[in-house]
Amino acid sequence: MIRRSLANLLGLLRIRLELAGLELQDEIDHAVRAVAMGVVGALLVCAGAVFGAVALVVAFWETHRVLALVGVAVLLSGAGLAVLLLMRRQSRDRAPIFSESVAQLEQDGRRMSGQ
Repeated sequence: MIRRSLANLLGLLRIRLELAGLELQDEIDHAVRAVAMGVVGALLVCAGAVFGAVALVVAFWETHRVLALVGVAVLLSGAGLAVLLLMRRQSRDRAPIFSESVAQLEQDGRRMSGQ
């Protein structure tokens, strides 16, 4: 009876460790994907912003060059702030790492105490 209980406990532990490993791999994949997409997106946005800013300033060079420069600076700063706030909110709203594993372990504990 004790051997069977130990075998069951070890089986549960192995399954929970596999689940934790899958969750960790998922977090690593998410982090790598997020960093890669963030870098590529940032580079493309920067390139577009630079070309757009140059085009706008050149278009208004004779009449309102200072206004065009200030407008571009405000627009780019606002867009950058919006992206940073969105990133902070998304990071804060993610479930904690290993939350599923912890929930399963708590459920196992309730089942075992009920037996």
